[in-house]
Amino acid sequence: MIKWIVSLLMVFSTVVMAATSAQDAYSLLKNNQAIFIDVREADEVRDGVIQKATWMALSKLKADDSWEKELRESSKGKKIFLYCRSGRRSEMAKDILKQKGIEAENIGGYETLKTELPTTKGK
Repeated sequence: MIKWIVSLLMVFSTVVMAATSAQDAYSLLKNNQAIFIDVREADEVRDGVIQKATWMALSKLKADDSWEKELRESSKGKKIFLYCRSGRRSEMAKDILKQKGIEAENIGGYETLKTELPTTKGK
């Protein structure tokens, strides 16, 4: 029961603590001042993605460091915004990046973002 409550609080606090609104973050993305990273798995991405988002599954972030150099180069001078389905895995991804010295913000879950931002057909 306590694990369930802690998980629920993590998801809720993730959404509440997002410092940047989805629209403001997307404006930065459109102006090449930010990147969006979708950390959902392949089967979820088929349902659609936020336009201009980069896909990097959380399992890939956990598996090895092969992504690190490319992410550092592609995000140089830009804010990084992470999202997943609900916001929980993007918080985990944020922690992985933080351990590597890469700052990122959890922008929340695709289920909410797709109502606020332009999307495109998944891969």
